[in-house]
Amino acid sequence: MNARVDYPLLRNAAEHARLATQAQFWSADTTALLESAGVRAGGRVADLGCGTLHVAEALARCVGPSGTVLAVDSDAGLLQSLRANGSGAVVLEQGDAYALPWADGSLDAAHARFLACPAGRLEALIDEMRRLVRRGGVVMLQEPVGDTWHLPAAGDAWPRTLALIRAGFRRRGGDFDLGRRIASRLEAAGLRDVRTRSVAHTIAATHPYARLPLAFCDSLAPLWREAAMVGDDELDALRRALVRGLDDGGARVTTFTLVQAWGTV
Repeated sequence: MNARVDYPLLRNAAEHARLATQAQFWSADTTALLESAGVRAGGRVADLGCGTLHVAEALARCVGPSGTVLAVDSDAGLLQSLRANGSGAVVLEQGDAYALPWADGSLDAAHARFLACPAGRLEALIDEMRRLVRRGGVVMLQEPVGDTWHLPAAGDAWPRTLALIRAGFRRRGGDFDLGRRIASRLEAAGLRDVRTRSVAHTIAATHPYARLPLAFCDSLAPLWREAAMVGDDELDALRRALVRGLDDGGARVTTFTLVQAWGTV
């Protein structure tokens, strides 16, 4: 997460639970990315905007006991909880992922997932990651594209909800469809051998991760109201329609597309 006060999502227990569910859902795809990018034993690596540490712990498995994993987030409450529950394989630090005090070329690899899509400033994030990673090291990004995200059982409520989610991210300088641009921006920053992988999943509407639209409604509602994007009556109606669709035991949900891009410094 980013330290900027205009981050669009709330920072509370419900948001931390959402981050954990999300991380678990995408864990196999993240493992595939780390393997494809060649994160090796003994490396010094970092996860920027580490959230609930799922990616950092996957990095720790890659670098092994001889390596080092630095996990950075600006959410003090989340980091306090993580420290209380133990994180021996990972070094936790509170800080701004866009402006870290580490030396140039001090990392073998840097990773960020779902960081710039809400927080914005993709180019600044890539510049910071490129600064931190040594020549021959790897920069890895994972960001969404919303086009495939579909909850047909919610009817017309779903496209309206998705439009509001996109608008909420844009309101604070983010881009929910940022995955479209990450590969080209890595290339523009001078990274070599840039590669991509895109994946979406179709899951039962009763799957815990299928309820992501409801979590976003709750987290973005204050911003939507502040910007007069939606009234309380419409928001309540949208939420009821989403719940009906998600409670349909036979319904299916297609996730947004996760775009992974990585390249060599």
